[in-house]
Amino acid sequence: MADRSRNSAPPDGEDTELSMEIRRVADSIWCSRRCARFAEERGFRDVALWEISIAVSELVTNVIKYAGEGVLRISAVENPTVGIEIAVEDEGPGIEDIEQVVVDGFSEGRMLGPDTHPEERRGLGSGLGAVHRLMDQVEIANKLDRGARVVARKWLPEKD
Repeated sequence: MADRSRNSAPPDGEDTELSMEIRRVADSIWCSRRCARFAEERGFRDVALWEISIAVSELVTNVIKYAGEGVLRISAVENPTVGIEIAVEDEGPGIEDIEQVVVDGFSEGRMLGPDTHPEERRGLGSGLGAVHRLMDQVEIANKLDRGARVVARKWLPEKD
């Protein structure tokens, strides 16, 4: 595939947005692979593709753990520069403390400690913090009625 400049649009007939339902644990693999392919079609390479895959896997896994199901949408964006936007929505309980969920070690409403027994937790408490580190912009919000929405953006790097 030919490299694209930062300001080029996808070729005619290429999808600029995809929507995927999240219903089971295996969807984290399927969604991360499909999103990586979508990003590669827009010029992302190597490390950026890995970062996008990991971030999508973390987001989808959180939907399954805390809401049971949801929707992931990935779209091409061009403002302020060329990139992708990944939006994940669910109808779960929402996020009690949005500022704390990006702190490593914070999981299920509390800080996990070295003495926290593995049976007392469902994760390591690094998922949304990892998403923040891997993507260029992340917005986390509770929806007005019920559930949460996370939007993560990754910008195509400048060409040398």
